[in-house]
Amino acid sequence: MVTYRQVGRGMVRTMRAIDREAKRAQRQRIAYEKAAQKQALLESSAEAAQQYERMIQAIVGTHRLPLARRDWSRIASQPLAAPSASTNYHELAARQALAAYTPNLLHRLFRLEGRRRQSLEQKIEEGRQLDAAEFEKRQRETAARNEEIRFAERVMAMDHGALVDALDEHSKLGDLPFAVEGIDVLFTDDDRVIALVDGLDLDDMPDQSVTLLQSGKASIKALPRSKVLELHRLNICSSAIRVALEFLNALPVPAVEVVMQTDLLDRSTGDVGAEPVLYLRATPEQFADINLLRTEPDALVDRLGGHYTFKKTQGFLPLNLAPFGIPTERTVEA
Repeated sequence: MVTYRQVGRGMVRTMRAIDREAKRAQRQRIAYEKAAQKQALLESSAEAAQQYERMIQAIVGTHRLPLARRDWSRIASQPLAAPSASTNYHELAARQALAAYTPNLLHRLFRLEGRRRQSLEQKIEEGRQLDAAEFEKRQRETAARNEEIRFAERVMAMDHGALVDALDEHSKLGDLPFAVEGIDVLFTDDDRVIALVDGLDLDDMPDQSVTLLQSGKASIKALPRSKVLELHRLNICSSAIRVALEFLNALPVPAVEVVMQTDLLDRSTGDVGAEPVLYLRATPEQFADINLLRTEPDALVDRLGGHYTFKKTQGFLPLNLAPFGIPTERTVEA
């Protein structure tokens, strides 16, 4: 859904990429993954350990996606296809077959000539229908081709509606179960593209580990709080990079800015609410020489010039977005 709202000093277009109504289902899925470990022990200790490892890799490794940008310029530069003309190849072939028909001796002896001519006449109607079906197919293909070209032209012109549709069609933003819960995309008047991302919360992180002992049994141990906090840090960093890659792959933009937010405890009031915790600006050139399959997310965020504050005993601290000029309610000047 695309709407307009007044943010800061100008109009900013907002795209809801993932419905936050999915948040409950998201939390239930993660909670199930965490709770399933104990049940899996009753069935297969090895499988329980493998499930845990897969979950950890999904939590901290969602950024391991190659940069593969869609070539909108190539599509937009292609000429529109000319309207297809109707043909009667199949009908003409059937008429020629009827005109050329000469009953043979067998047909004359058994009086099959009339039936054969009737069959050939039926082939003419079938040919006419086949010609019409092929014409309609060519028309659909031509229309689809021209629609793709015109859409690419709108994308290259940075039409906001087209960019929203391109993200929806060519990204996997809606299929990141261990990365994000919701995304708003802001298109500013000075052509900045900013992703405001609801990341996973600390409570979404696993609170126990599952390892396979030499005896073949699984060992379940509570994770230290420091380890849970560290998993959360890696997850937020990995998710920010993944969102940036999805945007750069799907859109012909020179850069994308990502703001990750997560629920934090306000120690002064005891309230828990969403707060921005990480800011990252990424360009395609920055990923050119990076092996994303082997790079750790926190080190990569640092290399890309990301900003966040994290304490080992407390976790993320709220990030002031004002220095980055993010046009949200948090940066509105009085």
